[in-house]
Amino acid sequence: MKRHDTDVVSLVFGLLFLGVTAMWPFVQYDIMGLAGLETAVPVLLVSIGLAGLLASLNKLRGDRDPEDADA
Repeated sequence: MKRHDTDVVSLVFGLLFLGVTAMWPFVQYDIMGLAGLETAVPVLLVSIGLAGLLASLNKLRGDRDPEDADA
């Protein structure tokens, strides 16, 4: 199987939709009230941002040529 580069935009939006979908039942069934979203949403967004940043840095590191490292 041929490996392909990570699509950072798809990763970020996929994690965003996954996080929103995971929080939905907690709010719907009153496990976590709307006040709980005041902390859950920023934590979700920061986590997704960090995942996107790490994926971007990993992609940038992989784009370097081995010949450039010798120079």
